Amino acid sequence: MDPAEAAALVIFVATFTLISAGRAAGGRIGIPVIAVAGGAAMIAAGILSPGGALASISWVTLELILGMMLLASALEASGFFELVSGLIIRASSTPSLFLVVVSLITAFLSALILNDAVVLLLTPVIISSARRMGISPVPPLVLEALSSNIGGAATEVGNPQNAYIAGASGLSFAYFTSRLLPVAALSLIAAIVAVMLLSGRGYRSHSAAAPEARSHALPPLTVRIAVMLAVVASVFTLFYALPHSYLPATALSGGLAAALLSTVTSKGGLRRVAGGVDWGILAFFAGLFVLIGGVESSGLLNLIISSLVGVDPHLLNSPGGVALLSAILSNLVSNVPAVLLIAHVIGNGATPLLWLTLSSSSTLAGNATILGAAANVIVVRRASREGLSITLPTFAKYGLPVTLVSLAIALVFLAS
Repeated sequence: MDPAEAAALVIFVATFTLISAGRAAGGRIGIPVIAVAGGAAMIAAGILSPGGALASISWVTLELILGMMLLASALEASGFFELVSGLIIRASSTPSLFLVVVSLITAFLSALILNDAVVLLLTPVIISSARRMGISPVPPLVLEALSSNIGGAATEVGNPQNAYIAGASGLSFAYFTSRLLPVAALSLIAAIVAVMLLSGRGYRSHSAAAPEARSHALPPLTVRIAVMLAVVASVFTLFYALPHSYLPATALSGGLAAALLSTVTSKGGLRRVAGGVDWGILAFFAGLFVLIGGVESSGLLNLIISSLVGVDPHLLNSPGGVALLSAILSNLVSNVPAVLLIAHVIGNGATPLLWLTLSSSSTLAGNATILGAAANVIVVRRASREGLSITLPTFAKYGLPVTLVSLAIALVFLAS
């Protein structure tokens, strides 16, 4: 191992270790800083030039993520999530129906916009609804997290790692969705059934627990909400109609249009939309792109590939091998850096099957533990503010069996 490879290895391992530790501590601000610092260290060590660092960043990925975050923030500013919250409260008439509605709404919205934003806004509503019914909020909260990850697996814009895969793979939005939507649907059914079975008789009850929920008045469908929904519908129509190369520009154009329209429909709307964007995740991605670029430029990536091939020559071109590697790394260092690394390892010659396997396995494996996905951490931390404790064993009781079943579904279905 030459000095450049050794330096890249030290920076790579230190950065990923700190990212994993920061995620375990629930940090949302520190993790982007760690990623950017790791990328900067590659430049400082002379492994990458500033120009090489800029060239290693996938700008189309950042463009796509920013566009979808703007859409999500504009929807929130319009009052759309208040309407969704009203629908969830109306579903509080029975515990079993409550679980189903929470799961379906969360998964559907997570397929349309980044799932972190969805769980951030819905978690307080789920807690208050469960308490109104006199049942434990823990099972629906865990199901919310599981459903957000499953729903996000269905489309190229459902989560950040899929946004990257969209650009790296060249798979069309229609093809990606047609292959992974059935996997997500079957996995969602498995998640609902698992949570019902493991939550005790109270959540399998069909008797009315909160009759007053049926009379809960829904917020009105305002012009602001209707306008934003029309923008979202237009964006997704274009996703299907236009060639794959237009996906990032379409997302960003739709997000900017929604942000500008918010200035017309509400006072201070543009500032609120901009404030609702998670700028940290863009910095996180940029830092990781530079970090992985340094790993590749130094020659360390070739050593990693050689090591993996030495373990199993078929590991890099086998769906089962990619799924196993992805599942392990996603729970060690988070699914976003895991996907970036594996994508570079499998190379440009990866088949559509391998790209779909990487996408589904990295996302679905995040359901195994609290630390497996950012959405899980958000739900647990929001719950703790309300005096609720969701422990690692409690989450794993639901998440681990759902993960195993959903990964099996993905492998079987994608191979067919």
